[in-house]
Amino acid sequence: MSELGDRIRRARQHRKITGAQLATSIGVSATYISELERGVKKNPSMQVIAGMAEVMSYPIDYFFGVEEKKLRDYIPDDLSGYVRERIVAKYCAEQRDLHELDDAEMMGALVEYLRAMKNRSEG
Repeated sequence: MSELGDRIRRARQHRKITGAQLATSIGVSATYISELERGVKKNPSMQVIAGMAEVMSYPIDYFFGVEEKKLRDYIPDDLSGYVRERIVAKYCAEQRDLHELDDAEMMGALVEYLRAMKNRSEG
């Protein structure tokens, strides 16, 4: 499997989208998506990459191997459940997975959590 193919598959599986669903959404065949994921096809057009990025809500850079670090990436795996259940679910406007939050939303939840902790310790 190619690096691009691996990225496509990981993004697709993370979003719980089948290859056929992704293909239909961006106007290509399911076979083409499969070939990209297996590394048989290696150079999709920018239109295909942009379509995948839009459908799966990933930055275009992700498909080129440029993965920007997000605040959530610094949360150790063994703490992510706690952060999701005790901080994000309680202090974020909507209950969502950590990977769906942008840095501003994550910081907002963390700030509210810390304020609550401070108020508890002072009160």
